[in-house]
Amino acid sequence: MQNNFFEKYINPFKEVSFIYDDRGFIVWRPGTGDNTELLHIRTFKKRKGYGKQLFLEMLELLKANPPYYSIFGFTRVDNIEAHNFYTALGFTLETINGLYHAGECRVFWAPYQSLLDNHFGV
Repeated sequence: MQNNFFEKYINPFKEVSFIYDDRGFIVWRPGTGDNTELLHIRTFKKRKGYGKQLFLEMLELLKANPPYYSIFGFTRVDNIEAHNFYTALGFTLETINGLYHAGECRVFWAPYQSLLDNHFGV
């Protein structure tokens, strides 16, 4: 019984995947409900398209083990640059009050299949 507990409820959430190179990095992990949580994305040079490139490479890698439904993440409510970035990629943003210590945050999310359709015409 305990092995099944660890396999089903603990081990999947220890897994973190990432891409790190001279452009920057992107980090994601399995989320609850068989979704994917995008944890971090940073580029070392702004306005070069590196963030989108890293995101598209993440989508490609997820094809081997696709999320059940969506990709989601959280960002600060005052991070307008991130809001614009995620919106341009096809994410929906919604404000959630009280989730962050400072108060409000934004959750960004999109169905996995719609991201594939939008970016790869799959």
